Amino acid sequence: MKQNRRKFIQSIGLAAGAGLVSVHPIGALAAASEQLPVSGLSEEDDKPFTISILQTTDVHCQVHPHDELFWENDEKVYRKTGGYAHLATYLKQFRKKNPDTFLVDTGDMFQGSELSVKTTGTALVPILDALDYNLYLPGNWEVIYSKKKYKHCWAL
Repeated sequence: MKQNRRKFIQSIGLAAGAGLVSVHPIGALAAASEQLPVSGLSEEDDKPFTISILQTTDVHCQVHPHDELFWENDEKVYRKTGGYAHLATYLKQFRKKNPDTFLVDTGDMFQGSELSVKTTGTALVPILDALDYNLYLPGNWEVIYSKKKYKHCWAL
């Protein structure tokens, strides 16, 4: 049975609206690698489960895969990486394995590509909404188009 998002967030100790993670439940899960019972849910839902937290950062509106430099064995290697289609596929597969997955971005989502510049970030909103992020945290580039535009993009 799929939990609703509000109960899920409350059960892992996230402060509503503040984006703060309570260290105790998540830290205990990570450190002990054990499943913890969740209180406040129905008995049917009061079974141990595993929470997965996935993070993206500095995506910079890279909609399509692009060449990226990597160092492997002290040599330059270029590989195609990135792109929201690849990310969407990965997230769909991961969430199928664990529906109790929390997706957070830690900034720099709305600036960095020609598409973002021409639309001041708004063209990315439907794409990011489709990825079903649970939490966005602003980065240093999020205010590049003005405080008003920033608030608009994040409110959609």
